[in-house]
Amino acid sequence: MSVSLEQTRDLMRRAHAGQVDKAGQPYHTHPERVLERLLRRFPEASESEQHAALLHDVLEDTDITAEDLAAAGYARDVIEIVSWLTRPPDITYLQWMAQLGEEAPLGALRVKLADNADNSDPVRLAAIPEHERGLSQRYAQARAVLEAALSRRAG
Repeated sequence: MSVSLEQTRDLMRRAHAGQVDKAGQPYHTHPERVLERLLRRFPEASESEQHAALLHDVLEDTDITAEDLAAAGYARDVIEIVSWLTRPPDITYLQWMAQLGEEAPLGALRVKLADNADNSDPVRLAAIPEHERGLSQRYAQARAVLEAALSRRAG
């Protein structure tokens, strides 16, 4: 792949410019933490997984398309992981997690687990509005589905 992680970080920051997360923080800090969490849990994470960690929300939350990523030089497996991490509009969150667990490539499971870990961080959850705090249960259910899928694949 000819795109460096720094170029991916720059693309992600431009794509999410002006966006804030549920806690009111600049959105770009979330994908950066997801990359850090991915590497802590899966130090063997591929370069494609690392790029996907930074890009995991661009298709869902910005104007960037899969075609844009291909035109920018991203490998097919990066785009595949990011596409898997883009929730289809016609299914529930937990249905999506079940689908990821059954069908997604291993890299997508790993990045989603890192994303879930960041979204579930107690410090982060304490900073979000009270009406959003029910998310912790949803994230716990999703994590259980993804961890079970990861265990099945490990053997």
